[in-house]
Amino acid sequence: MKNAGNPAPCADWGAMWAELLRQLPEGVALLEDGHIREANPALLQMGGYALDELEGRSLDCLLEADPDPDSGKDAELLLSHGAQADPRTAVCLRTRSGQLRPVQVLPEFGQGRGRGWQPVVVRDLTERQAMARERLKTRQLASLAALSGGIAHDYNNLLTAIMGNISLAMTYLDPGDHLHALLNQAQEASLIAKELTNRLITFSRGGAPAKKIVRLAPLIEGAVEFALSGSSVTVDFSIPDDAWCVAVDHAQMTQALHHLVINARESMPDGGLIQVEVTNVEVPPSARAPEGAASVRIDIRDEGQGIPPDLQERIFDPYFSTKTKGDQKGLGLGLSIAESIVKRHGGSLRVVSRVGQGSCFTIDLPAARGEADPPGATRPSAAPAMVPRSATVLVMDDESMIRELAINLLQRLGYAAEAARDGEEALALYAKALKGGHRYDAVILDLTVRGGMGGKETIRGLQAMDPQVRAIVSSGYADDPGVTSYRDYGFCGAVAKPYRIHELAQKLAEVIR
Repeated sequence: MKNAGNPAPCADWGAMWAELLRQLPEGVALLEDGHIREANPALLQMGGYALDELEGRSLDCLLEADPDPDSGKDAELLLSHGAQADPRTAVCLRTRSGQLRPVQVLPEFGQGRGRGWQPVVVRDLTERQAMARERLKTRQLASLAALSGGIAHDYNNLLTAIMGNISLAMTYLDPGDHLHALLNQAQEASLIAKELTNRLITFSRGGAPAKKIVRLAPLIEGAVEFALSGSSVTVDFSIPDDAWCVAVDHAQMTQALHHLVINARESMPDGGLIQVEVTNVEVPPSARAPEGAASVRIDIRDEGQGIPPDLQERIFDPYFSTKTKGDQKGLGLGLSIAESIVKRHGGSLRVVSRVGQGSCFTIDLPAARGEADPPGATRPSAAPAMVPRSATVLVMDDESMIRELAINLLQRLGYAAEAARDGEEALALYAKALKGGHRYDAVILDLTVRGGMGGKETIRGLQAMDPQVRAIVSSGYADDPGVTSYRDYGFCGAVAKPYRIHELAQKLAEVIR
């Protein structure tokens, strides 16, 4: 039954076919005996060709094996060309400009328009491959985070024993003694190792930034000049006086800038110039940007060797590196750490580079409302006063070497000390002391105890039996909220592992006073 409201069926099936090809978002080629006779706009745009440049050419001549078959490891990126081809073969379309574009060539469908004609779909996988790389990168970062947190904790425990005993031994020697100088060199090396664990912590579950509003000029200048110390590379700063403040974790953002400058420095082994420019960026109101949104841009430009186009998408991947030497020894973590830090601050990091002309790394950070802390607001603390031997300290740690070290350090500082393996034992000792008519002047609790009660649970139990308890939290997870926001958990102070004798003395004096 004919519906007057609908148009009559189109008799020109050729026109309908041509319109269908024109509207399809995926590339389609019509082959005659394996040679291209027609191609739709999507395929022409994908390759940058005109129709007369493709007409009569074999489709196989435009396809090449992927030179980097491991670039996309997801199963959906395993490409095939034709029913007879190996289904695991990765295929690329060579564009008119000579670039290789990842594609998937689907086998023929239907019977075509005539004898010997074969329609073939060429699907552009550029975006899908980029998404797969991002997923792979996310998985790598997740595995690195899980691994690094545990490594950093265990490594900091070892460093605590090393640095603590070195600092203790130095108290028995005259500063002019040759052994004192040797121990001091060992201590300096341990401090470098401590910095390495801080880099791992950036990836761990305790790596959330402790943000404060800061002015960028002193932060950037300090980080850049430190990274360039001892090199022949010069730097030119362009930081306006009215540059907006940002809310950042000073230590983490310094670390991110350090990695970027080291990368620029190593790209110029014979010296050169690094330009650091800061710009206020006002974002106009839109559907994606709230009214008044603004950011601060940091550009770090070098005159180095540049990064080949095929590597620019991978330089932020964990473990990817083109270095054969340098302070990272080719581990490929420097730029990954920098990007991770910037993202955790709500910002972005990208690169523009040309081989032989250099690179420009750009950081965009949200601008902060409010004023920065005034310079010099944090003053060095006075030397701690020695405490009479009547003051007692209880130490809880699951590592025997840390307990033994703590006892030795505390006794050297003039304290009486006792130790517990876990929270249950610490609670029992504290209850026994209270029953005997006295309390500990301070308690030092390890945050994490394997297979037992840790610091957060223990402090709750101690407060229940003695609301006046004075407790210090200690952990190898230096950026754990239990350390960075220790008062929220009931602690009076925090000391991050690894610590030295003077750091422990200072914190105890503050808490007991």
